[in-house]
Amino acid sequence: MPKKSSEKNNKDKNKKTTKSTVSKNNNAKKVEVKKNETKKEEIAEKVVKKERKRKGKIKECIVKYTQDTPFFIAVCIIILLIGILLLVLSTKRVPKTTKGEEIIATLNGKTITANELYENLKESYGTNSLVDLIDTYIADKEVSITKDDEDYVDEVVNYYKDYAEYYGVDLETFLKNYVGLTGITTEDEFRNYVLEDYKKTLAVKKFVGDNADEKDLKNYYKDNYSDKLTVKHILIEVDSEAEDTEKAEKEAYNKAADLIKTLEKTSKDKLEDKFDELAKENSDDAATYSKGGLIEDFSKSDVLSEFFEASNKLKDGEYTKEPVKTSYGYHIILKIGSKPVEKYDDIKEEVKLAYAEKLLSEDTTLQVSKWDELRKQYKLSIKDDAIKASYKATIKNATNKNDEDDKQTDEQETEDK
Repeated sequence: MPKKSSEKNNKDKNKKTTKSTVSKNNNAKKVEVKKNETKKEEIAEKVVKKERKRKGKIKECIVKYTQDTPFFIAVCIIILLIGILLLVLSTKRVPKTTKGEEIIATLNGKTITANELYENLKESYGTNSLVDLIDTYIADKEVSITKDDEDYVDEVVNYYKDYAEYYGVDLETFLKNYVGLTGITTEDEFRNYVLEDYKKTLAVKKFVGDNADEKDLKNYYKDNYSDKLTVKHILIEVDSEAEDTEKAEKEAYNKAADLIKTLEKTSKDKLEDKFDELAKENSDDAATYSKGGLIEDFSKSDVLSEFFEASNKLKDGEYTKEPVKTSYGYHIILKIGSKPVEKYDDIKEEVKLAYAEKLLSEDTTLQVSKWDELRKQYKLSIKDDAIKASYKATIKNATNKNDEDDKQTDEQETEDK
């Protein structure tokens, strides 16, 4: 079972729900559309199919900046202004002052030079812009983009395009109003932004993974990698809105138990067909009921432990004789088959990236400190005193926040004891 909840599926199957109860990697959002809005329904279904990660879950690679919209707006502004500045400076006939400084603009009683503009931009956005340029350079050196990576980036772009179409706006408007990204006017610009950010994400993951302790990597592999199972399941949800929760729990269990009794009366050669039939008629897992409850090639890190353990104990062709309880309700599971887990040495690079992602997701400040380490590895030396001080303060603040969080956690654990 997945670690994210499912949407309840009504029995006439008219409502479309998109969140699977069997894979934590399915992050699709429920989209309800009116029956007469055929166009929107098609778009909504298309959006659902794209809302997934490569190997299971689409992790939006623009989250890093959109979580801090003011920061992103600042970066966009500085990039735009620097572009204008470079364009002006690259023009052959740039007017200059008597001191040889390029003139950007004039008005009654005032001349604005390129140096003045630079100093103003540096004070407001200099550190963020410099870091962005540095990290882009490092990411280009550290990461080689594959065809799969290109396809993933295209998938992300198309995902947002589909949502823009669903809301009836162009991509630029959608990114500005719904995502918080300004300064991007074309699909090519957005794709380039997604690609650059994706490369930065891979670069810091690679750095964290490459510097991880071998023992920690092997323990992560042991805890998260397993034979890949394929099963079919029927989910009977407990009515969470029922006034009598105990009664609702019992009803769900009894319904699952009755379905198992039906399977017991079915001959072995017709078992899978009967299971498909029961799943389509009874399962509350909206993402799988139409496929007879099929879930393919999942490992123990993909689903809830109770679900995996019950599936793993079965032999091929066997089903659970008792309803399996998880936080989503009761399951009947029929095992279809399995594939042996890949050896650690064969997938070590994959394990390193997965382990790094886990660490980075658990500690939001870790990315800041690891990027600082990676920049130092590239012998970063900031010559401007103001930007240097601002940069050091940013890193220090992130570290202090992390230390403070750890202190609060330790204090809370002491109180609990």
